[in-house]
Amino acid sequence: MAIDPELFDRCRRADALAWRRLYRDYAGRVFRWAVLRGLRAMEAEDAAQEVLAIAYRRIGQCAAAGAFDTWLYQITRRVVANARRKVWWRRVFAVERVPEPAFVDGPGPELELAVRACLARLPADQAEVLLLADVEGYTREEVADMIGRPPGTVASRLRLGREAFRGLWADLRPDGAASPLAVEEP
Repeated sequence: MAIDPELFDRCRRADALAWRRLYRDYAGRVFRWAVLRGLRAMEAEDAAQEVLAIAYRRIGQCAAAGAFDTWLYQITRRVVANARRKVWWRRVFAVERVPEPAFVDGPGPELELAVRACLARLPADQAEVLLLADVEGYTREEVADMIGRPPGTVASRLRLGREAFRGLWADLRPDGAASPLAVEEP
């Protein structure tokens, strides 16, 4: 999942072709992070653009290629938090619309919306680790690095989040449909 070190170096040298590739490789992931952290699709698109613009301006602050995903996720967290503060009042007065999917090749809109509904009901710290570990596939150690918490804390949040998700899923999907997340303990 880590960025190719050569691509990282080329981006640090402001190579336009490298940035196009980085955008192609990461825009969808950043968008998905923003949606699954609570933004609507239009807000998430704006947030993803802002995240990648910040990354472009500040890539020299990223220590190494191995730290890039963590660094980019930290930028995403801040941008999403700011966006949520800015748009809360719009949501109060907005007409409800059907959310757009966060995945290009995902589980299907009905299933995705059910997962998003469950994640929205979890405590933010549990939803965040489920997003990174069970949706994006990062290891516990990578998640710990990305959110700046010890691996034990991540493991605890994963356990609690998975347990809570299973309960919410059972309530939301009484037909017994299996969860698309890897919410079973390994």
